[in-house]
Amino acid sequence: MNGIKKSIYNVFYKTSGVCFILFCTIDFLYAQGTDDVVNALVNAGYENVSREIGETEEVIMFENALWRANGDGIREAIKLIELYPVTPGKGRRVVVLRNKVPQVSLLLRPGEAAGIEWNVSYELGDSWKKVHDKKFANNSRWKADLVFYPQFSLRNQKFHKIYDVLFNIAPALEIVPFRGTKITGQVIIPVFNEFGGLYDDVRPGYITVQQNFRVENVFLQATVGNFNQNRWGMDLSFFRPFTKGWLQYFAIKGGVGLTGSSYFIDWNWHYGPTKLFTWNVGGSYYNPRYNVLCEVRVEKFLAGDIGVRADMTRHFRRASIGFYVMKNDYDNLDGGFHFSILIPPMKYKRKRVRVTPAKYFNMEYKAAGLFFNGKSYKTNPGQNKAEENFNPYYIKSQIQNN
Repeated sequence: MNGIKKSIYNVFYKTSGVCFILFCTIDFLYAQGTDDVVNALVNAGYENVSREIGETEEVIMFENALWRANGDGIREAIKLIELYPVTPGKGRRVVVLRNKVPQVSLLLRPGEAAGIEWNVSYELGDSWKKVHDKKFANNSRWKADLVFYPQFSLRNQKFHKIYDVLFNIAPALEIVPFRGTKITGQVIIPVFNEFGGLYDDVRPGYITVQQNFRVENVFLQATVGNFNQNRWGMDLSFFRPFTKGWLQYFAIKGGVGLTGSSYFIDWNWHYGPTKLFTWNVGGSYYNPRYNVLCEVRVEKFLAGDIGVRADMTRHFRRASIGFYVMKNDYDNLDGGFHFSILIPPMKYKRKRVRVTPAKYFNMEYKAAGLFFNGKSYKTNPGQNKAEENFNPYYIKSQIQNN
């Protein structure tokens, strides 16, 4: 009898020891996986990386500072993340940041396969709130980019000449000191000018401080400083995508601005009071089958005219090409095309200060070439339809595009 009890005790203690070792090993492996997936993203060149395991989800956050096209950057990050096992019984949520502000999330529910099963949406869930204030690995704070922007314009306003041409090189120093904050200082260097004496001198371009927020599913952007179109002042814009039902293909957006005249001659700043109030409001529809964005907006332009503008833009992997038509209350009709094309190299790591060409070459051609009417300003040099495209359907199409 004593021999049987002794055998039972031996089996119990040995089994308990094996289970304890297995438990510790599994726990260690998943803890090691936590470090490994963060390290893999950081070593690849991604910034603002964080990972936390919550009650129902494993949440990974990162910002694409490596690949110049957002679609490429997100796709390659997902490939890296998929190399590491998901915590058993939990979902996996990947939150994509821009200047540390969440844009979209990619979700694998428990038991779902990777790849095409990722659910991409503007929704962030509840788990990310527990990690968004955590310390980031490879933090982007105070890192800088010296970006060389090409500026190319055509103007058709003379009977004896088809086009006047303007070409500038405009380097800009861009710094992200805090969450959602971006400071930009730019100098415009003329290369070829047929637009007149106002464009002859080396002069400041964009000099701005921009702050981005996200409140639930509303994206807000506030900017103060010197803009293009010879304007300075302040601007506030919003973007509200819908996320459920048949409305998930639609969004509304708009903005208001209070600006004054601003131009430089011989490095003397000539400016007027900020008393011009402009605004715009409109909506958009995204077609996921063809990655086509259709937009309509009503706008008060810089000359005081009010008009309607409609755009249709097709987003490709490394370019966005579209057409537009505009009509204002002065009965001016204009239209044309616009495009944004990615400039090589396709990826570029950043340490402290990175010197690089602009991500995209942008151009908008106006058929009528109105001198005063139908014009609006931009608030930063990198503002274009390709770089700002974080639509979930576009992101999902890029993940599947191997």
